[in-house]
Amino acid sequence: MINHARAILACKSTEWLLDMRNKSSLASYVAEQLAFLGPISQRSIFGAVGIFIEDRLLGIVAGDLLYLHTGPSNRDEYLSRGCRQFKPYPNAFDLTTDHHQVPEDIVNNSDELRQWAERALQAAVEAARRKQLAGIERSRHAKQAKKKGRSDD
Repeated sequence: MINHARAILACKSTEWLLDMRNKSSLASYVAEQLAFLGPISQRSIFGAVGIFIEDRLLGIVAGDLLYLHTGPSNRDEYLSRGCRQFKPYPNAFDLTTDHHQVPEDIVNNSDELRQWAERALQAAVEAARRKQLAGIERSRHAKQAKKKGRSDD
């Protein structure tokens, strides 16, 4: 009985995979759906395929799963649905990214996928701004420390 249930699950999973492959591949399908966001490219990252919008990492396709960028503005939507965070190296204890798995029903609904992608892009832009501001602040502190070091001489 258990083997029969596994076979049914495997078939459903295979049907979904074949559906995506008929559209070329999951990464190509996602890139096609998200092209409206701007210049899009695909590159290898973490042993998976990175989906980039204007050279900003928006999504990751690992096997048959899509992960989109998350941040304070959209993370709760993923967490409330039990979406897992992307771990590029499963054996690494605490190495994760700011990307969460997109539910299958969203991936298969192009309108919903586009909406989730827009929110993911907004989260990626917000994260870049925070990192830029943090870098500016670090630079300011370094300059102040350097000036202080000169005045102590």
